[in-house]
Amino acid sequence: MENGPEPDHPPIKLYRSIPFPGQGITTETILAKFRVYLPDRPGSLACFASHIGQAGGNISFFHYDRSVDSSRVVVEVQFNNQKSLQELLSSLDKEQFQFDQSGATKDDVLVTTVDSVLEIKVRLANKPGTLAAFARLLAGHDANVIFMLYDEDIDAEAADIAMATGDPQEIDALLQAINEQGCHYRVVYRGSSEQEAANIIGLKMVEKFLLRLKKLLPSSDLAEIKSLVKSSRDLQQDLTNFAAEAGKDLEAGDVFETVLTFASQSRSSINEKFKASVMGPLRFPDRVSLWGFRLPTSENFYLFQDNDDLTMIDAGHGIYYDDIKKLIAQQGMDPSKVRRIYVTHPDTDHAGSAGYFEREFGTAVFMHPGSAEVMSHMNRAHGSSGSLLNLNKYYTRLSVRFTECRFPEQPQYFATDGLSMTGGFRTIDCFKIGTLDFEVLESHGGHTPGLVFYLNRAFGLLFTSDFLLNVKSLTPEDKEHLGIYRYLLTSPNKDSRVYKEETAALRKMMIDMDAELKKKGRGAFIFPGHGAYYGADELLDL
Repeated sequence: MENGPEPDHPPIKLYRSIPFPGQGITTETILAKFRVYLPDRPGSLACFASHIGQAGGNISFFHYDRSVDSSRVVVEVQFNNQKSLQELLSSLDKEQFQFDQSGATKDDVLVTTVDSVLEIKVRLANKPGTLAAFARLLAGHDANVIFMLYDEDIDAEAADIAMATGDPQEIDALLQAINEQGCHYRVVYRGSSEQEAANIIGLKMVEKFLLRLKKLLPSSDLAEIKSLVKSSRDLQQDLTNFAAEAGKDLEAGDVFETVLTFASQSRSSINEKFKASVMGPLRFPDRVSLWGFRLPTSENFYLFQDNDDLTMIDAGHGIYYDDIKKLIAQQGMDPSKVRRIYVTHPDTDHAGSAGYFEREFGTAVFMHPGSAEVMSHMNRAHGSSGSLLNLNKYYTRLSVRFTECRFPEQPQYFATDGLSMTGGFRTIDCFKIGTLDFEVLESHGGHTPGLVFYLNRAFGLLFTSDFLLNVKSLTPEDKEHLGIYRYLLTSPNKDSRVYKEETAALRKMMIDMDAELKKKGRGAFIFPGHGAYYGADELLDL
């Protein structure tokens, strides 16, 4: 029978038990169920459980999941009388334990190596003080509990506990100490694989993300990203929200996490670690040249040189900005002469540096007007609906932060009235680079809002952004990080069905254009957003 909380009590539920035959409890038995907030550090559980044991309380339910809340514990305790309960509450009050959460808890990063993680199912005697003694043993080996579930109604003598030690070598000593204490246990998980660790209960999204990065990044780079995450509460919250949304669509979440991991890797590829591939130059009449550059995380930007005048197509991640300027200078060109940037779409790996050029050199940045909503709402799927809308929002916010994206503040937008149709796409605008004429073809929206293709008919040049990628030219690392085959087929696209239809239309358009140009002794070329550029005749083999 439930009684409401008495005056001055914390928010607890009190039950005075009614005895049943053979139950072995008296009418004086009191059950108290409440929340308490503990510091997220070794020893907190031992201190809390000791107070319960000293008050003569016996725990019948205990739940703590650090991945949900770093501090919150939900506990149900049996007492023989009201006095014992009051004694516990008084002692917890003296220790300044909180019964209400006061502000957001800090999302500390504790686990950065799977070797420090241990999950066991342990048998503990169902009597007062048992959990306290076991918790003191864990604290003695600097083991911090990251998950614990004990429910007397499920198994009165079994608890599931996941923990992380400060020193991975301490796990052997801890298991030996558990043996010596006479506790029977079964190891559910002991740090051995990154993939398994990603599924361990109690790990925070930040830690799961760092563990995923660990196999890709040197420890020094991992430390830099860890510092970035810890310094930003917004970033921590976005990672948490991203994890929640990814869990609603596992396939999509896996692809986005792969691409997000790839974006974060850009932070380890700057300055002295920056390496880029140079493609070209291709020469055109009237001293116009075209250069292609593949950046460390596989995205391309292209640079037209018309005497001293430079025009870029796409701009790469923002974190590469200084390295991009050096790269241009190494080819004998002045980056301050980049007068225009034509962006294919507002993903961070294509638009991230555009705002830096605009701010430093007054570079004009041209985009589809659909990009404006993506940039202002920080959601690459803005305007769409469905289960992936929020996932795209948190993905976009995280990618912007990790790659230091700077969208242009005053972009110039293409007209969208539509001039004609080309290969099933609307030609919405046009521009010149030197003597080369380009048409702006509007995407149907399969990949992201605000995406366009740039076509020069005379020489058969098509800049395709994230369509018709040259998969064969990508390294195994590029393919792993991009999740390339799924990238082509599923969830990074706003509408996968439309994306595949667009891909087929572009393929046919360029095969037909290549055939016509072959009659003039030329051929058409594809300039994708990832991978090397290639002749359109290779489309016949794809």
